[in-house]
Amino acid sequence: MIQTNEPILITSATGKTGYETTLQLLKDGYRVRIFVRSRNTRALELEKLGAELAIGEFGQYESLTKALKGVKRVYYCHPIMPGMPQHVKLFIRAAEEAQLDAIVFMGQWLAEFDDQESMLTNDIKTAYQLLEASGLPVVYFNPGYFAENVAPLIEFIVQLGIMPSPFGVGKCPWISSQDLGAVAAALLKNPAPYVGQKIHPTGPESVSAEQMAAVFTKVSGRKVRLLNIPDQLFLKAGFMTGKEFGYDAFSIVQGNFYNQQFRLNRFDVGGPTDVVNELTGREPESFETIAHRLIQQSPYGKRTFTTWLSAVRKFMSMPFTPLPHKRQLAALNQS
Repeated sequence: MIQTNEPILITSATGKTGYETTLQLLKDGYRVRIFVRSRNTRALELEKLGAELAIGEFGQYESLTKALKGVKRVYYCHPIMPGMPQHVKLFIRAAEEAQLDAIVFMGQWLAEFDDQESMLTNDIKTAYQLLEASGLPVVYFNPGYFAENVAPLIEFIVQLGIMPSPFGVGKCPWISSQDLGAVAAALLKNPAPYVGQKIHPTGPESVSAEQMAAVFTKVSGRKVRLLNIPDQLFLKAGFMTGKEFGYDAFSIVQGNFYNQQFRLNRFDVGGPTDVVNELTGREPESFETIAHRLIQQSPYGKRTFTTWLSAVRKFMSMPFTPLPHKRQLAALNQS
């Protein structure tokens, strides 16, 4: 049993899964310390709810050791950025010093495949090897595609009735950050049975792009037409609108690799799992439930003349958005 005076450390606590994991643990009465880069809006919100703040960087050993003081369990979720292997080495050193009881490490489903071109995916593979060699008690948390990555499409879905899709005919058991946070929290509460295992939570059903468009038709109240787009147009869209949704150049380039894997149906290998139900006692959210929330939370979720005109302008200008040179794009996928 975890002691009430021992905080659970959540890294990247203002990100998608870190935030939801923190909320769940605080709701359940656990003491939580969050490791964040700054006192931003989300960090202050979590602090107000009772979380302790530890400000630092993944590449700073001193800030890691300070954050780990008195901690026995950690959710380690590295940001989508270069440098993971070096940072994991520092963390292993700090974790050994802290004599941790358990680490829930955010990995990735695609790291199970050998032929990956994404630098982030290959960094995760290296991190797995480093952690396995360390002998630390690690639970490997490897979800597939987060459903919230569909959020940038909502503007065109609601305003124009068009769902641009780089996904081809592949399928994916999309899972929400809320469900991922609930699973991560459950693992942190009771990690012992899962140490050394790879845990792969998914949504309840595999959904194709065509089925996604049908769901958005139902929840948006207007006919939504699927529009398949090539990788180049995905990249243009990412560089044009990505910053608004928190995606930098590195994450956009990684996303392009993941779309290619989606078209190969890699996210659906093995199909949906029962992990969410087994660990939380409830079924994972359906894509329809997630789609409804994405529309409700989007600034583009309601149609007005102004929002429609803005979407038209973006859509028409997207093909003309300049891209970095191929060598520059390749450099974004290198350490």
